[in-house]
Parts: sequence; structure tokens; C-alpha cells
Amino acid sequence: MRDAVELEALKVPTVTVISTAFAPLAQVVSEGIGQMSLPIIVVPHPLGDRDLAVIRQYGEDIAEQCVRVLTTPAATLAREFKDKEYPLPAAVMPR
Repeated sequence: MRDAVELEALKVPTVTVISTAFAPLAQVVSEGIGQMSLPIIVVPHPLGDRDLAVIRQYGEDIAEQCVRVLTTPAATLAREFKDKEYPLPAAVMPR
């Protein structure tokens, strides 16, 4: 994520792709490094135990989201991602 922050500072568009299990950590890190509007695409977790056709579809969906983020003006993305919340998935919540 630090690389993404450094590239964004140089006006190079970035997108961070992370699974739902690690999205809350990504949010904490982005806040800690002062980049609350860093574009983060969250994908389902885990991917490895799924049917090949499902994985292919996820890949196409993720690629589509990445293209959208990489071609959207930075100010628009900042508004979209600034206050976005990434709660812990129910599977990792304490019982």
C-alpha cells in the first residue's frame, strides 16, 4: 500500500486489490499513512476453493472494477473512497 501512496503522490493512478478478510487491515493502514481515499477493491475470500468458471468471472469483474478506478478522475475517487468502511467479515468476528 505504501507503493500505491507514493505512486498516487506522483499522479500515477493505482488500485489496491484485497480480499474481504484483509480489507479492514487495509483500511487501518491507509488511515495510518494518511491516505484515507486510497482506492481499494475488495474481492471475496477465499478464491482458491471455487470452480474455475467462478474464478474466471471474479477475474473479469475485478478487471472491470480496476479499469473503472484507473480511468476515473482522482477527485471523484477521493470522494468515493474517503469514507468507505470495510467491516470484518462475519466469519472472523469473535463469537
